[in-house]
Amino acid sequence: MSKIPMELFQVEVTAAKKLSRDFVRISLASEQLSRLAAPAGDGNEQVLDSYIKLFIPHPDRTDPVVPDLHDAWRKEWFAASPEERGGWIRTYTLRDSRPWTSAEGKNGVEIDVDFVLHPPEGTDEEGQSPAMGPGASWASSARVGDGLSFIGPPRDGQLWAMWKPEQADTVIVCADETAVPAAMSVLRTLPTGCKARFLLEVPEGNGDLVEHAEPLLARARENSDVELHWLERGEDGVRGALTLQALREILELEPKEEDADSPLGVRLPAEEFVWQTADHPGSTYVYLAGEASVVRAARRVCANEAGIPKSSISFMGYWKAGHAES
Repeated sequence: MSKIPMELFQVEVTAAKKLSRDFVRISLASEQLSRLAAPAGDGNEQVLDSYIKLFIPHPDRTDPVVPDLHDAWRKEWFAASPEERGGWIRTYTLRDSRPWTSAEGKNGVEIDVDFVLHPPEGTDEEGQSPAMGPGASWASSARVGDGLSFIGPPRDGQLWAMWKPEQADTVIVCADETAVPAAMSVLRTLPTGCKARFLLEVPEGNGDLVEHAEPLLARARENSDVELHWLERGEDGVRGALTLQALREILELEPKEEDADSPLGVRLPAEEFVWQTADHPGSTYVYLAGEASVVRAARRVCANEAGIPKSSISFMGYWKAGHAES
């Protein structure tokens, strides 16, 4: 199996902005980011739904985690404890990129990464309520000047992205709060003239996100028929139930009462892989991203109930309830 080209990037926090109750945007910049794969490395806003892998430093550290990316680095990383290796690795989506100039007048690129701040849902494998995850904890206290490192595709590679609508006439995007940054990013690259419906399920109390989305939405509507549906999940609401209900509505399917009970409550095994890119999508393209059990359930609605070809569906289980990435 060929190795995926990657490079270690060292960056500095240039801004931290609270977007809503549960979301914060961290801006990161450096001269080195000009070596990130295009178009993100060009700083021209076009980041698709591309992701990077951040090295979140352990609270005991004051400096960034800078691993040596030798052939066996992954094996060594996951074999060590967070204290031994210096922190955690977490996957996040690029939200934006733009040209940047340092205080010394050197040119580079600045990127935005949006973080969800609320603690994970449910309990861990020992029945304990989990605290806020490492990425969210770091972002909640990040300050201008803090250092960070991440791995991403190099200049001569391709962005790590799953967005592939090609020339679809109809686009359907379903995302939970962890995938909202990706959904917002792909608003810039909708097929001209398409009908696009975005179903974005977020925790109740994040209405401010609507205001932040308006400029992007207005631009997207210049060339396409776009609707954004913000689905606010209550504190006791079942994750994904609102998404499946709205998905069936836009697909003109019969509603199903069991959405709130099954299969959304099923905790998937850590080793189960819920991730696939559409292969030559047809007139309808579906993009599903978020918690893995919800993504799997939404894919079944699209494929089994609506008859959308599986080759037209990109689905990404960003995370699994009860399981950490590292």
